[in-house]
Amino acid sequence: MALALLAAAGAAERAQAQALAQRVRAAGTGILELHYTARPGVCGDGRRFFSMGGNTYYGNWSSGDRPMHTCQPGPARVRMRVERGSVKTVRVAVGPAVAHEEPATDLGAVSSAEAASFFLALADTSTERGGHDAITAAVIADSVSVWQRLLAIAENTGRVSSATRRNALFWVSRFATAKVMGHGEDITEIESRDDDPDDTRRDAVFALSQMRGKQGLDPLIEIARTHRDPQVRGHALFWIGQSGDPRAVGVLRQILRG
Repeated sequence: MALALLAAAGAAERAQAQALAQRVRAAGTGILELHYTARPGVCGDGRRFFSMGGNTYYGNWSSGDRPMHTCQPGPARVRMRVERGSVKTVRVAVGPAVAHEEPATDLGAVSSAEAASFFLALADTSTERGGHDAITAAVIADSVSVWQRLLAIAENTGRVSSATRRNALFWVSRFATAKVMGHGEDITEIESRDDDPDDTRRDAVFALSQMRGKQGLDPLIEIARTHRDPQVRGHALFWIGQSGDPRAVGVLRQILRG
């Protein structure tokens, strides 16, 4: 019964994503925008950057922007440049609605599940820059589990760009870190605090990540799999996710499915 319910939910999400894809294709050429509920703990300025967990920032900002003073919770807002029904670029923001110089066709509010499914499908098929940013758009959607599809994208060397695969791998490593640290799939928790008072351990893990020819990757994988301290495992997983190495997919899958 539970499996049937999950299958039905998955089919409904795919149908919603296909409906959204049809709306995008029908728009032809131009700028489209939509919004949906973002994960709790994610905020932004609505334009240039967003923050996850109050500590980690993504997007374009400088120290002079003082982002903590303008970081507002709110929906995820995505603007897409579309040419003949094909998405070329994806721009992600979180927070209040702001004015843009370039006008856009507003598709309005969509469900977070619909948005995540649409953007994951886009990332899985796009060779454009938009595939990389579509990953981020899917990750910040509220109440949606995305790591399994991200793993598949990270492995897809046939049609997915290397930049998109690397971004998928990075976010999978954050979900793996959340799991080993006891936060389930709540990646905002791992971004909001740093409970490791011992910088020497972090430095040692970093040193392994910087070894030439990825000589440090096997030791990092061993640390991620077996170290008794979740913080140390989390540091190792971060650098494994940055490596772009095919071996990283295996260890991340093992942790997330274990």
